[in-house]
Amino acid sequence: MKKLLTALCLTSIASFAQADWQLNLSDSDFNFASIKKNNAYETHTFKEFRGSVDGSGKAVLTLNLASVATGIDIRDQRMKTMLFDTQKFPAAEYQLQVNAKQLDSMKAGERLQLEADGNLSLFGTDKKQTAALNIYKLSDQRLLVSTAHPMVINASDYGLDKGVEALREIAGLPVISLSVPVTFNLVFDKK
Repeated sequence: MKKLLTALCLTSIASFAQADWQLNLSDSDFNFASIKKNNAYETHTFKEFRGSVDGSGKAVLTLNLASVATGIDIRDQRMKTMLFDTQKFPAAEYQLQVNAKQLDSMKAGERLQLEADGNLSLFGTDKKQTAALNIYKLSDQRLLVSTAHPMVINASDYGLDKGVEALREIAGLPVISLSVPVTFNLVFDKK
């Protein structure tokens, strides 16, 4: 009996340390901004994205690029076809490694500040992208991961500069910035 209890305790501890976290889309948001005419700042989002952190600490966030939402239907359509080419590149994915045991050992109410080097796969290009993150343990079953400050994506690093230029021309704008600030608040529930 003692061996059985010990085995059950060890199994419980191992499964706790190996906890998986799943993104809760309804409580999360992902935003990016465009800057045009030198000072017109507009915020946009994606309606569909998913994410997870597995027991080994591999964190993945995947955006459905066809779900881009700017508040203007024709601009959404142009971004899908002229910028992202969602027929060929339907998703963007950001992956990074975190310390899973550290996440699990956090107590409710604690915050972890993290400077993470991840890999952003966008428009057929993979590139290192650093993120300054705040991770809050909301409860034993819930985490909030948010940007400590905006991640700035350079469109030309991913071959999107031609698409930005095409959007600028069709909209008749003098300029659209190639620097794109990204912010997010991602809520993860323990599986």
